[in-house]
Order: sequence, then structure tokens, then C-alpha cells
Amino acid sequence: MKQTPFSFWHRFLHWTIALGILLALFTAFLHAIWMNGNAMAMAMISSLAEKGMALPYDEARVIARKISTPMFQWHFYAGYALIPLLVLRCINLFAGGLKFTSPFADGATLEQRFRGGLYILFYIVLAVILAMGLLLKFGPRNDLHDVFRMAHIYCGYFAGGFVFIHFAGLFIGEHTTDKGIVSKMINGGE
Repeated sequence: MKQTPFSFWHRFLHWTIALGILLALFTAFLHAIWMNGNAMAMAMISSLAEKGMALPYDEARVIARKISTPMFQWHFYAGYALIPLLVLRCINLFAGGLKFTSPFADGATLEQRFRGGLYILFYIVLAVILAMGLLLKFGPRNDLHDVFRMAHIYCGYFAGGFVFIHFAGLFIGEHTTDKGIVSKMINGGE
């Protein structure tokens, strides 16, 4: 990593994008696991059956959706916020210069190429996630809907994996060659 100070805007965009991504990942995880419509519907049906009452599966799914929708709206809010933040981040990176070594730079080490390539891939994947999310929310429900959904989900898996790789890299960097990197991203490193 180049030892340049991080501007206020670079840090602001980094932390707001990080919060947006974490919120999107958290709400997606909640929606898929704890607030899964099928699981909630089956729990309602089972619970009512114990009391001698019946609830058709379709009606239970409608109730489950009404319960989970307010929470899942935060997934959409995170996505909406991330769109302009990603655009501003790209502008900031081009205007202020890369804060990581380009994977195409002459003389870059293998580690620098890996790190730079991973960051570039991350920004591309984030753009794809956001585009697919918009298509899922506002696009037509046609044959491509499932393709968009799967692309959105698999890119989300990559984003989650990137978060873990990023934290691992920070931990390694703090204990080897990039001591103080977290502090620099908080206070600018000036």
C-alpha cells in the first residue's frame, strides 16, 4: 500500500460504504435465515396445529412476508445509499489517485497485484450487485429475473467473503508491514 495520507472524503466514503455493505449483508442474512418466509410459515402452521387450528400454507406465507418486509426494507435502503456512494468513491479514486498499487503497475509485487486486483474486482462486483438489485426491484419479471437474482446473491457471497479477506489483511498488515493502517483510515494518517 502506498504510504499516502487518506483524505477526509476518502475516509468518509470508505466508512459509509462499509456501513452500507454491512447493513445489506446483515439484512440479507436475516432474511435468508431467521426471517425466512418458508420457515416462519411452517412455524405458524405447526404452532396453530398444536392448538387445533389450521392455517393454509399460502396464508401463512402472506403473514410471514408482512412480518419480514419492514426489516428487509433496510436492505433496499442500504442498496439505494450505496449507489451514489459507489459513484462518488470511483470519482474520488480517479481524482485523488489510487490508495492501493495498481495490479498493472510495473514492478508491483505479487502481493500488491493480488491486493490491487482484489480491490478492483470488489468495486466491479459491488456495481454488479447494485445493478442486479435495481433490476430485481424495478425490472420486469421475465426469464432473466432468476439470472439477476442469482447474480445478485453470488456477488453478495463474494462481498461477504471480501469483508473477511479485508479484515484478515488488516490484521496481517497491522502486525507486519502496514502498522497503523487502521488508525490512518480513521484519522487520515497525516
